[in-house]
Amino acid sequence: MKGIHHEMKSTKWKKALTKKSLQKQLAQVCGLMSPYAFAQVLRKLIESKDPWLWLAGHCFVGIDPSNHEGQFNAIFNDDQHPDNYIDQAKFLESLDQWVKSSAFQKIYKNYVRQEQQLAHSLFEYIKDLNKIYSKLMVIRIDLSYGEIYTDDWESELRVLNDWDLFHTYTANSFKDSFIGYASKFEYGADKGIHIHTLLFFDGSAVRQDVTIAKHLGEHWKNTITQGAGIYFNANTLEYKVRMKHCAVGVFKRNDADFLVGAKEIAKYFAKKDPIVRLAVPGLTQTLRRSSLTLQQKVMLEKRLASEKRDAMTSSG
Repeated sequence: MKGIHHEMKSTKWKKALTKKSLQKQLAQVCGLMSPYAFAQVLRKLIESKDPWLWLAGHCFVGIDPSNHEGQFNAIFNDDQHPDNYIDQAKFLESLDQWVKSSAFQKIYKNYVRQEQQLAHSLFEYIKDLNKIYSKLMVIRIDLSYGEIYTDDWESELRVLNDWDLFHTYTANSFKDSFIGYASKFEYGADKGIHIHTLLFFDGSAVRQDVTIAKHLGEHWKNTITQGAGIYFNANTLEYKVRMKHCAVGVFKRNDADFLVGAKEIAKYFAKKDPIVRLAVPGLTQTLRRSSLTLQQKVMLEKRLASEKRDAMTSSG
């Protein structure tokens, strides 16, 4: 996202709201939260450390509780229906003041810093794995739910348990090759709750990343979610060729092009979803990942020592 100050300087908020970065964040938060805009939730939003939830909470103040969707539609889409009337100038002026406030700026800066730290940490973890193993297999699967017609099925209430079952099945099924993971929980208006997943394997001990991804995706779909699950296999050739720097598949040690792609994936996984923690009870971290085991740390130290000796030998 571009610098927040660059977007916030303009007093023409109708123009600013058409900018993809601001509109996507604020409109999604306001739109998805509109059914829940009552005092208890508003208090949580206003006290939130997430800048977009904080901003949405303050935006709800003064909006008609019985017609949130209509009034937000009037703001973002120029809806002139009389039932949806709202003083746009007053709303946007208030929004302008909230965004310029020191409170929002402080929350936003902390938010950006945390995302940067998460991205750096995840990238360093992936880079270490690529250094430890002569071949690193990376599988990406996006896990979600289809249309569910039973009243007692709530994906938001079961997704954490479903993820634990998926992770356990992967670890048990590939005991000799599964070496780590990263998962990002998101919530969208169209897809609902979904999980972006990276799975790491010792590429010297296992083959056929596309087949493994399909096997795990089918287990999610047919067994864990009892037929209600959906998955996207990002290891197919059709998807790989779309990537400028491919970071899924099998890669040799210290693969420079892979590391470029892995850095971009790490940035994406580190971006926080402002909705999902409200939608999923008990979810405290939107990004989950494993860390190096003691054995992997020893392997990394040996690899670094070997590279240092090689560098000294070549320079001598």
